[in-house]
Amino acid sequence: MKKFIANIVYDGARMVETEFKQCSDGRTVIASSSIVPNLEKYLTVPESVKRCYYLDANEKLVLFELYSWAKDDGKCQVAMDLVSLKLGISERTVRTCVKELVKKKFVQVSKQGRSNIYTFDALKDNPYLVLSEFVHEFIQNYYYKAGLLQDKEWVKAVGDEGVRLWREAVVDTLAKEAKKEEFYKPYLLRLTDTPDDYENIAISFTNELLELINNDVMKKASKLGLLSEAV
Repeated sequence: MKKFIANIVYDGARMVETEFKQCSDGRTVIASSSIVPNLEKYLTVPESVKRCYYLDANEKLVLFELYSWAKDDGKCQVAMDLVSLKLGISERTVRTCVKELVKKKFVQVSKQGRSNIYTFDALKDNPYLVLSEFVHEFIQNYYYKAGLLQDKEWVKAVGDEGVRLWREAVVDTLAKEAKKEEFYKPYLLRLTDTPDDYENIAISFTNELLELINNDVMKKASKLGLLSEAV
C-alpha cells in the first residue's frame, strides 16, 4: 500500500484483488480475495473529499488523478497534457484546477529543473473539508422532513406544502449563497486562525444559513398566500 495515502488520505489507496476458479459443475466461484497496493486501476478516497462542497467536479477529477500518480513519499511528477488526456478535459482546465487545489491547500507545487513536482497536503483540518462537512451536517439536520416538523411551527401549520417550500429554500440557498466566497471566506479564516473554536464556528455558520433560508422561505410562502396561515 502506498505509504503517503495512509498518512494523507487515511488508508485511501487500495484495491481488491480476487481470484476465481471454475468448478466441475460449471459454476465460477471466488477462490481468494485480498487487499493489494493500488496498481493505477482503482483509487478510493475519503468520503469527505469525494463530496467536498468546495471542490468542483473537475477539481476532484484532477486531484484523484494526481493521487493515482503519487509515490510513497506523497509526491508525483506528471505532465499536465497527460493528465488532460487521461481525464478527457482540456489542459487549460487541468491547469486551472491545479491552481485551485493549491489555493485550497490540497496540493503544493514546486520545481525540479523544468518539471513540476506535486506534493499532497495532509487532509486533517483542511478548512475547506471542515466547512464542507458543516454543509452536510446542515443538510442532515434541516432538509429531512422529520427534523423540520419538530423545529418549525409554521411548517407544521402549512403542512406538506410548507415542507416542500422549506426544502426548495434549502436547495436554493446552498446552491446560491453557501458557495459564494464572500459568504464562506470568513469561516475559512476562522477555521484557519482558531481551529479550537470549531463548535462556535459551526454554530455561526449554521445560524447564518438558517437566517438566509428563513428569509427565502417566507418570501415563497407569502407569494403563495400561505404566510398568514403559518404565523
